Amino acid sequence: MHRIKLFLEKYFHLSKHNTSCRQELLAAVTDYFTLLYILSLVPEVIVGSFPNAINANGEIILSAQVLNGITAGQLLASLSIASFWAAGIGSILIGLATNMPFIQGPSLAIATFTVYTVCNGFGYTYYQALAIVFLSGVFFFILSATGIEQKIHRAIPQNIKYAVTAGIGMFITYTGLLKAHIINFDGGFPSIFDMLALDTADTRSAWLAIIGIILIVILLEKHVHAAIFIGKIVCIALAVPLGLLHITNMISFKDIPLGAVLFKPDFHLISGDTPRSRIFSLTTLLIIIFSICIMDIFETMSMLIATDHVLKMNDEKARIKGRTLRILEVDALTTSVGSLLGITNVSTYIESTTGVIEGARTGLTAVITGLLFIATSVFAPFAGFVPSAATATTLIVAGVLMMNVIKNVDFDQPADAVSAVFTIMLMPLTNSILTGIGFGVIIYLLTRVFMGKGHRVNPLIYIVALLFAIVLIFLPRNA
Repeated sequence: MHRIKLFLEKYFHLSKHNTSCRQELLAAVTDYFTLLYILSLVPEVIVGSFPNAINANGEIILSAQVLNGITAGQLLASLSIASFWAAGIGSILIGLATNMPFIQGPSLAIATFTVYTVCNGFGYTYYQALAIVFLSGVFFFILSATGIEQKIHRAIPQNIKYAVTAGIGMFITYTGLLKAHIINFDGGFPSIFDMLALDTADTRSAWLAIIGIILIVILLEKHVHAAIFIGKIVCIALAVPLGLLHITNMISFKDIPLGAVLFKPDFHLISGDTPRSRIFSLTTLLIIIFSICIMDIFETMSMLIATDHVLKMNDEKARIKGRTLRILEVDALTTSVGSLLGITNVSTYIESTTGVIEGARTGLTAVITGLLFIATSVFAPFAGFVPSAATATTLIVAGVLMMNVIKNVDFDQPADAVSAVFTIMLMPLTNSILTGIGFGVIIYLLTRVFMGKGHRVNPLIYIVALLFAIVLIFLPRNA
């Protein structure tokens, strides 16, 4: 055990970054439980790309035959295991390669884009979509290796970077409020939960989340280490007597067809009987590859921007800036690896900030989280076991702490204020981080052009704004 600690100290430089094995472990467990809901939700979205798998109400028909005698339930189980493997491998790779506490896994936004736009919209099969994701990863890597992505990152105004962090904080908080059922939708308008209807699971879930949040806040005020982790564990424990801890949609593990998703990209992507139709097919393909690549780039960049502020330490900021290229290259690599495992896209999770807030400072957190994903992959179809209230407490508290950076936004300059508010507000209101950043950059550019200050704007912003405009046209409204 002593030798192991010495090795970890030497490889991850724990003391140098003011952390310990225990602190990294607690942060890793926090990340693990926080991200379970995404790892289980992405496969449910992907199943929608297969014919006959979804009924008119959008529910998965587990017994439906979708592929060569394979049922939707079996396919869902296979995709769930692949989702955990992709997250595990990605997290371990980025932890070892960058020594940063970033967690990777299937992107929900890109999975949604792939299913509803690439497959259901443009008519590609899911296996062709995997090939498209693989190619987007290659394109992503080329952009990273040539330094183009870093130049884009530096060109984004600091005010928008602050707004991105605050907007992501609001987005994460809003997501937590929904998961806890503190906010519900009735007739298209959000409303607070029925506080007296204790006979309903939603109300009990909401109160449990509120209790968990209050507990975490008290622990944070008293500077208790692992406050978020303790609050999550307490919520899980209290969920038992409240009847909120149960396994849903149980799927038999018998004859899970992993071969139906592993190493299945279909690179027959160009169709058409005439040169004109083939050119149209190629153009469509390039636009889709470009869109997925840009979405992946800015998911990673938003995570880097947010974490840069959350750490609040000069040496940590220097570490991120010095490792940006390596982080982007690993992200590109895992995107292609994920497609080979049968998952649409692997990105760096913005929810990594929950582990950072809990005390994660090195890649050891990412490695431990990745190992947890792989070790528990056999239980992947049962990820819904963790009550939503427990996940919600982590998201809400982490989001609130991230919004602290909004005080750095310059509201004295109307042009800066408007672009910042667009960035912050559109993230939760459109349920899309990419939309918030895109409109923020576009508004920033337009206000300066019409004010006669367009010549002062970094030329890359013009390119980035154009790219965002193209991507947002093709982006589904719920991605």
